[in-house]
Amino acid sequence: MSVTGTLREIGLFPVKSTRGLFPPSAPVGPDGLDGDRAFAVLDAAGDVLAAKRHPALARLTPVPSPAGPRLAVPGDVPLEDFLGVPGAVVGPVPGGARQVAAVHVVTVRQRAAAGAGDTSRANLVLDLPGPDEPPAGDWVGRGLRVGAVHLEVVAVPRHCGGAFARVRTPGTVRVGDVAELLPAGPG
Repeated sequence: MSVTGTLREIGLFPVKSTRGLFPPSAPVGPDGLDGDRAFAVLDAAGDVLAAKRHPALARLTPVPSPAGPRLAVPGDVPLEDFLGVPGAVVGPVPGGARQVAAVHVVTVRQRAAAGAGDTSRANLVLDLPGPDEPPAGDWVGRGLRVGAVHLEVVAVPRHCGGAFARVRTPGTVRVGDVAELLPAGPG
């Protein structure tokens, strides 16, 4: 049985471990939402910094620019001073900084569930009203259509709610698009 709802929110995270942007629409390519986690804060050696070890990253907001995102740093101090990391800069990450799959999807119900963990960094938040929403583990192997985009659910996160998906058919998603979790099997 398919389950139908709507796309409630789009989350785009241009710089890994920093705050997100929440546009009304976003192009989705074979590797996920265009520009999502394509950049990271790098130390002087070129290693990617993560919020687990550098929690101040979560206070930074990306600002889009033609040359790639820059970060709005509180007090307009240099990034390396704010983080306490010499040589810290925003730079591209070849292949992106995603950890599991191209797209992280979560539903409103999954996000509100006890023990859901931090789902604030999901790319797509779906509203699947009614009692028919299956547990996220039952999504694996199923297709998910959001507007013109077709995803395939491939895994569930270990530390937060929702599901991870790969892109089968690219396109553009828009808040308000119909979202349909397809029945198991070919889709």
